[in-house]
Amino acid sequence: MLESQRHLFSIPDDVTYLDVAYMSPIPNCAVEAGIRGVKVKAAPWDMTIHSYYDEVERARTLAASFIGAAPDDVAIVPATSYGIALAAQNVSVARGSVILMMENEHTSHRYAWLELAKQKGARVVTVQRLPHESWADKLIAAIRGSEAPVSVVAGTIVHWFEGTHVDIEAVADATREAGASLVMDGTQWVGAVPFDVTRVRPDFLTFATYKFLLGPYRLAFLYANKNWQQNGRPLEFHSWNRAGGDRPDFYLETMLDYLPGARRFDMGERSDFAVLPIAINAMELLQRWGAEAVYARLLQLNRCIWQEAEKLGFSGPHESQRAGHISVVELGERYRDDLARRLRENKAFVTIRGSKMRITPHVYNDEADIAKLFEIIETLTR
Repeated sequence: MLESQRHLFSIPDDVTYLDVAYMSPIPNCAVEAGIRGVKVKAAPWDMTIHSYYDEVERARTLAASFIGAAPDDVAIVPATSYGIALAAQNVSVARGSVILMMENEHTSHRYAWLELAKQKGARVVTVQRLPHESWADKLIAAIRGSEAPVSVVAGTIVHWFEGTHVDIEAVADATREAGASLVMDGTQWVGAVPFDVTRVRPDFLTFATYKFLLGPYRLAFLYANKNWQQNGRPLEFHSWNRAGGDRPDFYLETMLDYLPGARRFDMGERSDFAVLPIAINAMELLQRWGAEAVYARLLQLNRCIWQEAEKLGFSGPHESQRAGHISVVELGERYRDDLARRLRENKAFVTIRGSKMRITPHVYNDEADIAKLFEIIETLTR
């Protein structure tokens, strides 16, 4: 099994960091790459046209590899919310139809659909579930039982707030049967969970790099299926996503054709000389470890989390519903209003929302980190 890779990060010995689903640290090699990237802009006289393309295509290729896609299927965008907004601009939503999403869906995967429903005269239906019910079953029931036509299903493989698994392949099948579009947010799992987009076949899938991909903030990617690659409308209009946009005389002629594949959706100023090298180095590191090895490591660490949590009498989702890479522990009566602050004072970092504590390790963690976290929690919640 993959061992702890803490030596590749600048995490102080006295810090217990188990909050990658909030923000990952950047590997040391990626920090160095970012510094070199910043210096590119310090000497613009050394730049060539390749400065605008080479790293863009390397980043695109790496991002595609984490979801089983081809480089042509992936666009470079600034954020998950941008990718969702782009999807919302393209999918067909008829007046009187419904857009389905899970209760407490992440805001980046929520607000665009509320806005679109308002514009189109459609309605957002929030799907709820009881603790013993699965999200996939409830979403499928809502799709098949809807009195109004279903236009869009907002999907993912894990509920970000609950840490519960979603059988997205089953949801995707039901979505296609209904003639609806499936739009997915992968920010809370791409880089942690092996995934094959060709099995699920969503219309769009977008994911940021600053969590499980160990990358920079303000960079994301967007998968678009073949139909949208040919017919989709970008949010921005510029020469970098146009065929011939790299020509020295690009300003003399209007080029109506887009670059092939999902590149039509690329954001403006996509060639961020400081941000892209960080993402590239972090993704190359993950690629060398291998998706299966990383996931196996996270499974082991999350099993350890639940062993420690249950020793202290904490609860959470039923074992059959838990995501393999995220643990959301219910503190119940042992929750304290000042717990998050006191954990930080003890240099232990997790996310606490209400009485739920989300614990998310990555490859820089080991079992000792988890034991130390729960020792601190036991002391603070007595």
